[in-house]
Amino acid sequence: MPTDDTGAPTSSRYRYQYQLAAAHCMSMLRNDGRAVVCEWHADFLLHRADGQWELVSVKHLDEGSWSFSKLFDDGGLALLFDTWIGLKRPAGVRLCTNGGFSTTKSPISARAIEDVCGEQLALVVISDEMCCAVAWAVLKVAAKNKLDNLPSVEKIPLIAEWTSPDGLPAGMMDAAREFLQSLRIEKFPARQNIHDHVIRRYVEPELRKLGRDTRTADVCYERLLTLIDRASRDNDGVPLDPLDRLTDPATMTLSGKLDERMQRRTITMEQVLECLAMAHTDVAPLLPAGRRPPRAPGGRKLTAKLHDGGISDEDKQQALDLRDLWHDSWPRVTTGFPQDIEVEFALEQEILDLVRTLRLELAGQDRYGVRFMAALHQRLRLDTLRGRPALPLHDRHLVGLAYELSDQCRFGFVDEGAAQ
Repeated sequence: MPTDDTGAPTSSRYRYQYQLAAAHCMSMLRNDGRAVVCEWHADFLLHRADGQWELVSVKHLDEGSWSFSKLFDDGGLALLFDTWIGLKRPAGVRLCTNGGFSTTKSPISARAIEDVCGEQLALVVISDEMCCAVAWAVLKVAAKNKLDNLPSVEKIPLIAEWTSPDGLPAGMMDAAREFLQSLRIEKFPARQNIHDHVIRRYVEPELRKLGRDTRTADVCYERLLTLIDRASRDNDGVPLDPLDRLTDPATMTLSGKLDERMQRRTITMEQVLECLAMAHTDVAPLLPAGRRPPRAPGGRKLTAKLHDGGISDEDKQQALDLRDLWHDSWPRVTTGFPQDIEVEFALEQEILDLVRTLRLELAGQDRYGVRFMAALHQRLRLDTLRGRPALPLHDRHLVGLAYELSDQCRFGFVDEGAAQ
């Protein structure tokens, strides 16, 4: 046994924080949030759709439940209160935890705080006694750990006396009330269950909404966690644009450096969507829509070319079906990013290269059109492409694109050499 075996638990605690940050990154897609900023004033910040900021603290409780005083000390509410005061009381503060809340009154219960600030938002009046108790709990932590934005007091009364305002600094009780009105407590599963929770509740629903394959959820999630890990490490301090430092003196000022540091720790909605867009599975669904594809417009030129190549009616129908599949599937598997155009263009070039090769190999053979069609089906596969597209495509989708190119008069099914 190593003399110091704290590395793995410490890493696990950080990963729990990153996983909750990932949940809030995914929530941006539902709530039109603007950004998540990692390790900035708190574990992370939320930049909400209304332009307001929210401080978020993550606390994992390995066993037991939060008592009232422990909630402000180890639970981090006192530090969150201090940061909130220092930032001139921004719109929101949030505590994310797996821990339960004790019903023991000391002098009030932690459960009473959850009732006021929890996800259920019970219709509970914030009493003066609760505000006094919160103020004293914060001041007790401030007396033990130096907190920059809180006043000092000569004496902290016994816990039983915390419901009294006697001795509280001016304005402290009102600040505690405003803090409770701004605070939201959000419950999450414990460390060992958080991975599946975020996948099922946040990642998979967004993939379905985007029309993507939910089997990519694990890969997408790991990409997002990697992005959060890098942002939390300030992207190792690498400049966003080194050239700016040479051409814009403002970037070297203190304000400029702070702006750049914040940008390095910021995750935008666009970056989250890219994490969902860049993954693929080894086996993609043949029918992304979950039904037979409807008949696509066009197709007459393809039918004529197949007829000229001596293709049977049954094979013509299959070719049209696969072209329909391409038209129905491509909009569902694409990401909406400019890279889609690049992927489609690359696939077209791969198909036309294969068409050229088959023409040379099959030239002069009898039943050229039938042989050409069979070879196209056999050899046009994802695993033969020069680069695997980062989209959930099936081999049949490629063949459907080939028939679409034929309908665009990019190639036919007649032996050109024999025709000449």
